[in-house]
Parts: sequence; structure tokens; C-alpha cells
Amino acid sequence: MMTTALRVALAIGALIDFGVALLCFFGQSLFQTLLDVPLHDPAIAVIAGGEYLVVTFVYVLALRDPVRFRPLLWLCALDQLLAIVLPLAAIGLGQVPATWKTVGPMPFQAILVVIYLLGLRSHARPSTGSG
Repeated sequence: MMTTALRVALAIGALIDFGVALLCFFGQSLFQTLLDVPLHDPAIAVIAGGEYLVVTFVYVLALRDPVRFRPLLWLCALDQLLAIVLPLAAIGLGQVPATWKTVGPMPFQAILVVIYLLGLRSHARPSTGSG
């Protein structure tokens, strides 16, 4: 059951980051509309798109074999955690988003973080006890 939930969560994470990567590369005019994030420099969006594409591959590798690529689950959890913490920090500094597009997904992202962390725990390799 946990493996299925983990695989679904990893697929969702990959699709989210791949979608944002595509948006960074080809849909920069939609940034403000879809993400409620003003785009001041298209070159920065392209660079960020490359980073999102790399993280997409991290999700895909972890999805392919969660046991073998177990350490990547930490990166997946960190990816979603930063998507929660960084906007909350900005809000704490008084940069309140114009819409709920930024804070709306946070509970869902928190669920993904929990699933990735539980996946780390459930896919832990037993210690050999030799020593």
C-alpha cells in the first residue's frame, strides 16, 4: 500500500515540476496569470526551468525504483517543503500574494512531504548487524 501511495506521490511531484519547467521555457507570458508570480527577467525563468527539469528527473528516478534510489526521496521531500516554507517566509515579511494560488496548494504539498518521508522509513534497508 505504501509503495503505491509513494509512486503516485512521486508521479504527482514529477508532473508538477515538469509542468513548471515547461511554463518556464514556453509559457512565460502565463507566469503572472497561472502562478501569481511576476516575471521580471525571462532569462531567469529559463534558468529556473532547467532546474525544474533536473528535479523532474530526480522524481522519475525515485519513481522508477524507490528502494534503489531511496536517498532521492529526501530531495523530493525538500522540493515540496521549500514550496511551502519559502512562500510562508515571504508572507511573513509582508509580501502577501494577490490570490490563493500560492498558498492554496500548501496542504497538498505537505501531504506529499509526509508521503516521501514515510517512504524513506518504509523502504529502509535492514541493517546487517555486522560490526
